[in-house]
Amino acid sequence: MLVLTYPKKQSVAFSDTFLKHYESATETSEKEIHFDLSKIESLTPLGVIILTATIYECSRQKKICRLSDPENKLSKSFLQEIGFYDHFGIDKILAANFDAVKQGSIQLRKTRGLDPMLIETLIEILNYHLRISPGVKGFLQMSLIETMTNIIDHSEVEDYFVCCWMYPQKKQIRLCIADMGIGIKASLHKSEKYASVLNDNRAIMLSTEEGVSSRPGRAGLGLSHIKKFLSVNKGQMCIVSGKGRVFWKFGQNKVLKQNMNQVFGGTIIKMVINTEKEWRYFLASEKDYLF
Repeated sequence: MLVLTYPKKQSVAFSDTFLKHYESATETSEKEIHFDLSKIESLTPLGVIILTATIYECSRQKKICRLSDPENKLSKSFLQEIGFYDHFGIDKILAANFDAVKQGSIQLRKTRGLDPMLIETLIEILNYHLRISPGVKGFLQMSLIETMTNIIDHSEVEDYFVCCWMYPQKKQIRLCIADMGIGIKASLHKSEKYASVLNDNRAIMLSTEEGVSSRPGRAGLGLSHIKKFLSVNKGQMCIVSGKGRVFWKFGQNKVLKQNMNQVFGGTIIKMVINTEKEWRYFLASEKDYLF
């Protein structure tokens, strides 16, 4: 039996262990995996999605999965509220009373293909908790549609994970989207134009530039437009794919690039959106929204 012990804290800075455990669990010849969450004291949607994806992949490989709950009551409560246990048939108590828009959160879900209802809920959350104009609302909706279309078209998988969580005290919404596909670099290699891109971080950076896509025609608008909004919002974005991890801290005007030791075959996109109500967002063409 392979025992995977998870650390006390989880964030972008502490995600290495979660990603290493994904690699260990999915590549081991052991038929039984013990996920030891007992020491966890802090989790985010990013960690929950990586953990869930690890368990799903092990289950797909017909491995037996065992789980030790966090000893920390707040951590266990968070896993319940975010819908982690619901995925494995352990706890469905909280799902019925969950108001996604007012709570600013979408419980962990595994979805397939382009999900219009999911996108609509995400947009309504942003519209409810931020002061955005109709133009910005449409801009973000189009960006999310493009981002999820890219997952379907480029990753070579139809299923992906989504989780969105509101942090009222921090005035933040954290959105995480992940697929277990071929990764950004391999996707770009479908086009001869990007065949020479050999570095995962370079591939990640390119994927956020307007017009960059392995799909012909008008494409490459999803992440580039999301990045524009997050830059104005002074939020954050982190993308993990292959051995690459790029972290944008727009409020500090920083871009951090890291080469990871382990390989993550798919792609993870994490966004941190500030919900400061004193800010107002509108397109330059929407002059009427000022009055």
